[in-house]
Amino acid sequence: MKIFYRGYVIDEEIRSISYSVYGRRPERPALTARSTSREAMEWIDGNVKREGILEATRTLETAAR
Repeated sequence: MKIFYRGYVIDEEIRSISYSVYGRRPERPALTARSTSREAMEWIDGNVKREGILEATRTLETAAR
C-alpha cells in the first residue's frame, strides 16, 4: 500500500513493520525507513519544517547582500 503525504510517498513494505519514505517528484529517492506509518509521517513533517527553515535562511542571506 502507498500513502501519499505532503508530496512524499510512504510505501508499506511489510505491514506494521517497515515503511519506506520516498522524496518528492520527479526523482523520488528513498530517504528513510520507519517502523510505522505514523513515524514516517512525523519524519516527513520534520523534514518539511527543516526545508522551510533552510529556504527562509537562504532568502534572508540573499536579501542582506
